[in-house]
Amino acid sequence: MNAMELDHIPTVVELMDSPLAKFIHLAANDCGYNGSTQELICNWIHPLFLKAKSEASKLDNPNWREAMRGEFADQYWEAAKVEIQTLEGMNSWEVVKRTVEMNVLPGTWAFKCKRFPDGLIKKFKARFCARDDK
Repeated sequence: MNAMELDHIPTVVELMDSPLAKFIHLAANDCGYNGSTQELICNWIHPLFLKAKSEASKLDNPNWREAMRGEFADQYWEAAKVEIQTLEGMNSWEVVKRTVEMNVLPGTWAFKCKRFPDGLIKKFKARFCARDDK
C-alpha cells in the first residue's frame, strides 16, 4: 500500500459496513480470535490503518537532517533556497548586527514532499518558520 492509498482512512463505521469486515472476522476466527467483529475492528484493524498513514506521512515530512541527508537532498535544498528567496523578496526580515539586549527568535524548517493522487512526486516544499515557544 503506497502513501496515496492512505489519503482516506476509513472510519470504524465504514469498515464495519464493508465486505472487508466479514473477511477480517473470518480470518481472525481462523487464527483463534473469539471476540466480536466490532471489537476486532475498533481495537485492532482501525488503529493499524491510522498507524500506516502516520508512518507513510513521516516519509513525506522529513526534519532538516533527514531532508538534507536523504534521497531527495538536492530537491529539498532547492526548495529551501526558493523559500529564503521568497521571504527576502517580501522583506520579511532585516539583517542587523546582534546586540546583547536583542530577543532573537529561533527558527525551524518544515519540509513536505507533495504527491499526485497516484503517489508520484509533484514537488518538494520547504518553509522556514520563526518560533516563539521558548
